[in-house]
Amino acid sequence: MEALIKQLEPRTAIMLMIAAVLLVAAALGSYVIWPGVKEYRGSLNSRNQLEQLAGNVGDLNAQIAAISEQVESLGHELHGDLADMPDNQMEAFIVGRLQNISWRNNVELQSVKPGKGNVVKVFEEIVFNVEIIGDYFDLYAWLQDLGEELGFIVVKQFSISPLGTDKTKPRLRTDLTIVSYREVENV
Repeated sequence: MEALIKQLEPRTAIMLMIAAVLLVAAALGSYVIWPGVKEYRGSLNSRNQLEQLAGNVGDLNAQIAAISEQVESLGHELHGDLADMPDNQMEAFIVGRLQNISWRNNVELQSVKPGKGNVVKVFEEIVFNVEIIGDYFDLYAWLQDLGEELGFIVVKQFSISPLGTDKTKPRLRTDLTIVSYREVENV
């Protein structure tokens, strides 16, 4: 090895040393320094984001309140007021709501008969046979209000027939079976 070094010209030996130093510097930069710089920049970005979030705690509380309100609204839309109601109060509650809906939409509520529903997977059916009388558009509005007021309601059976022979303002008798679903508590 010493003979090889003695045969090299001084200029070539200096160039080889410079190349070796540059190679070591490039390896150090690529494998040691650059990953450290990237990690430092990532830490600075994380710190800035955390500082912004800490400054926006009031905004986050407002967002949490808005989302909680949306969840509550969607729960009411899905279950209505029936979700937490005991069975003995449910019939009176539904009859009262049906009567209010009928008054609002100029529909006569003729009868409401509770029926026995089935258990479908984890839900129990709450069945009511309802008879109403009104004109077509009032009946349509009644059905729209029914879904908004009582939550997720399914019309299982529906029959409509004219009441009388007056063609100018026909009155219609509608018999329908409405079903609401709620979770069975002991599944």
